[in-house]
Amino acid sequence: MSLLMEVLLGLSAIPPFLVIWRGPSLWDRVCGASSLTVRLALVLAAHAAFSGHGILLDVALSYAVLGFLGTVLVARFGERGER
Repeated sequence: MSLLMEVLLGLSAIPPFLVIWRGPSLWDRVCGASSLTVRLALVLAAHAAFSGHGILLDVALSYAVLGFLGTVLVARFGERGER
């Protein structure tokens, strides 16, 4: 069951990756990157829950926080560049 869930969560990361790759604008790519970060953090958290490795929850949380900070920084940079 855990392998199936990890594979499905991994496959759910494909559409955001395509948005990042082919996104028509910076904002589409930022949203795709944010979505990809959340989904990959979910894969790490699911793996931690099923394998019993609690350290992976710390890694998933750190990855999600860094992804959020990256999204905010790119959004601020994009907003500043439009002036």
